[in-house]
Amino acid sequence: MKWLIEKSRYLPVVGVFGMLGGAVASLYLGAVKTVKLLQTVFTHSDDAGPTLYILFEALDSFLIATALIVIAIALYELFIGQLNVPDWMFVKDLTELKAKFTFVIIPVMAVKFVQKILKYENAVEVLYYGTAISLVALALTVFNFVSVKEKEAKITEKKTDDGAETRAGDL
Repeated sequence: MKWLIEKSRYLPVVGVFGMLGGAVASLYLGAVKTVKLLQTVFTHSDDAGPTLYILFEALDSFLIATALIVIAIALYELFIGQLNVPDWMFVKDLTELKAKFTFVIIPVMAVKFVQKILKYENAVEVLYYGTAISLVALALTVFNFVSVKEKEAKITEKKTDDGAETRAGDL
């Protein structure tokens, strides 16, 4: 039984491969949209409205692909083993993973808002949409701030309880 539980730490590899597959698909969609954008620019350069919208669709696809890659790498490092990645991609715990995900979600929401502005149909609808995005972004930022402060408080508490330094990996 113990062996089974110990080996279950490899189960997230399913999610890692799923996210990498989603990232490849999103990169492909972004590339297709970029090619479509280039075709539109060179064939209908006088019509800038749809071109800008397509540009933001491609940007959205690339942002989502990047988020999926970062999360896949972080899950692999958390549950399976170390990878040779830049320091900014290194994640020590799930709180850091959530923070990284949050700070990728906010730009995606901003891109969606700009797309909404470009399709401008109703001012009140755009206002509600922008307000909703702002509230979600604010909530995610506050959540991350509170999580960091709680983690810092735990580290400080452990230092005062033990009298010795606590490594971040021990938390």
